[in-house]
Amino acid sequence: GCHARIATPKAQLALPELSLGLIPGLGGTQRLPRLVGLSKAIEMLMSSKPILSEEGKKLCLIDTIAPSEELLKVSRKWALDIAERRKPWVKSLQRTDKIGSLSEAQEVLRFARHQAKRTAPNSSLHQACLDVVEEGILHGGYKGLLKEDNVFREIVLSDISKGLVHLFFAQRATSKVPKVTDVGLKPRQIKKVGVIGGGLMGCGIATALIVSNICVLLKELNSDYLLKGIKRIQANVGGLVTRGKLTKDKADKALSILKGVLDYSEFKDVDMVIEAVIENVGLKQKIFSEIEKACPPHCILATNTSTIDLNLIADKLNLQDRVIGAHFF
Repeated sequence: GCHARIATPKAQLALPELSLGLIPGLGGTQRLPRLVGLSKAIEMLMSSKPILSEEGKKLCLIDTIAPSEELLKVSRKWALDIAERRKPWVKSLQRTDKIGSLSEAQEVLRFARHQAKRTAPNSSLHQACLDVVEEGILHGGYKGLLKEDNVFREIVLSDISKGLVHLFFAQRATSKVPKVTDVGLKPRQIKKVGVIGGGLMGCGIATALIVSNICVLLKELNSDYLLKGIKRIQANVGGLVTRGKLTKDKADKALSILKGVLDYSEFKDVDMVIEAVIENVGLKQKIFSEIEKACPPHCILATNTSTIDLNLIADKLNLQDRVIGAHFF
């Protein structure tokens, strides 16, 4: 383990491995409980959430906080003081003062297992992590390290871990897309949106748009379906008024920028189209082929699908990069 931990004021500290389908390695499951206490350590391990350096210092996870410009200087001084025995160095793996009695520790672990079953019922990782922590409590830190290493080796190549690690890096990659996430790039204005499908989901999307002052064209197959869709949106807006989330004036204004249509003739000036029909590949492909012709070149073509591959939906289009997924919850 390290001799000391020094952080800047804005530093964040976490053991996020469970969110990646792993358990902490390099002694994290053993050293953290001995530094911050068993309850707080389990909370950090199970949630994967970071804490700020100030909290870390109060918990004794951080030895001192230094400004960014002085971090290296302070770290060197701290290391020299330890080397010359002006500052103590207690190996975290040998500490037991923060763990409490064996009965207290077992009660904390018992409660943590119960919580993990409730919050992550389909994951065995949380229980495996607690097994490793418990090994160190019962048989000492070095035994805990051995179990941590064995469990880590078992799960690091699992399909779950591979999938979650891929998701992590994919999410990070989306924050660095050229001409999309460039600093100073202004977001495109969306003033008018076409919503295709007046079912429950389509009407919910349309409602969210008009209460945000975005004009909506609701497209349906026939007059009966369209009328049902309009009435559903009116009911949605009315419900917001009843619950005090929208004033009557704002509700009237929202409904005034909603228009129902039966064809794509008025889609010539929309900034975005959101398709929200049933999960049928052929139907979606047909709709996107039609709206590609009806909408202006700058229009974003979005699908609300949660199950169908976007590449398949866009397969018949001339410009497939216009299609995005926009699933609403």
